[in-house]
Amino acid sequence: MNSPMYVLVNALINFALIALFLRFMMQFAEVDSRHPYMRAAKRMTGVVDVFARIFPNVGGGRISMAAVVLMLLLYWVNLAADAMILQKSLSALELFFIGTLTAITQFLAMLRYIIIGSVLASWVVMLMNTMHPAIDLIMQLSEPIVAPFRRIVPNLGMLDLSPIAALFGLLLLQKFIEIIGVNILQAM
Repeated sequence: MNSPMYVLVNALINFALIALFLRFMMQFAEVDSRHPYMRAAKRMTGVVDVFARIFPNVGGGRISMAAVVLMLLLYWVNLAADAMILQKSLSALELFFIGTLTAITQFLAMLRYIIIGSVLASWVVMLMNTMHPAIDLIMQLSEPIVAPFRRIVPNLGMLDLSPIAALFGLLLLQKFIEIIGVNILQAM
């Protein structure tokens, strides 16, 4: 759909989703609050602090439930706005289920992109022998995702296969959720 309203609504919601995702991941990766990118993310997503009073952080303060709830709300709003603009009807159950399924699969896809970015950033660091704050941030964001796989994958010295295992694991999880979601949608 090339309607200007459709494009504008989706662009605004996607920008907000990316900002919330970055805020969530920076908090999850325990990025230093004085880091310039963390300060910028906190300023852009100040609404998370307001919602944190209702949905407190869990996991020792690492997991922002407020950011998760806001991302989920934005997916539901996006789906409802798209349906309204395209003049389609969605039941409340369809809106909830499709929006939630989309949010989960997109979240898993973004985690994979972070891992790929981290691998590419490590190559840049190795070839250029320099570290930019953005590269450091990408590598910090991927660490909590890849770390559990490091315990499973054997250490091969200079060759780290844990990002590949993490990518494969996240892709399998995403496909599993999509298959279950499609089967439930067909049953509705």
